[in-house]
Amino acid sequence: MQGSLAHKLRVLRAERGLTLREAASLTGVAKETISDIERGLRRPHDPTLAKIAKGYGVPIEELIEEPPLLDRALDAARRDEERQAKAVRRLFAGEGVLKATHVVDFEEDRFRSELRESGLPDELFEELVWPLVLALREAEQKAAQVEEKNARLEADLAKVRA
Repeated sequence: MQGSLAHKLRVLRAERGLTLREAASLTGVAKETISDIERGLRRPHDPTLAKIAKGYGVPIEELIEEPPLLDRALDAARRDEERQAKAVRRLFAGEGVLKATHVVDFEEDRFRSELRESGLPDELFEELVWPLVLALREAEQKAAQVEEKNARLEADLAKVRA
């Protein structure tokens, strides 16, 4: 199966027609954890990944293959989005007083450094690569919303048929 771990897990759950609650029950992993992993906001620890693989009936090796460069870029964009959202939430916490919020060390910078080491100029990264990654990230979010709606509709249809 191609793609990032987040994508793989979304596809596996959709193929099985499971809600997050059902997937959590099947795997023994909290639904919030599964949701965060599927959205690329969290990387699972090995025991968690083993529980998910066992629950879905797939070999763990299928889930842990090294993702392609594009998937790593999308994961970096996801983590940066979450980091920015946390900074904004902290800004407005406690009557709008900014408390120890440091938004530094973005994944984008790590990814840029990796590409720079392979010979990609910074100008190309800024003007082409990162804007494409962000556009793909937006498309990925929209696709995930469509997948979730589709799963809910299929579950509703199954209830109606039963």
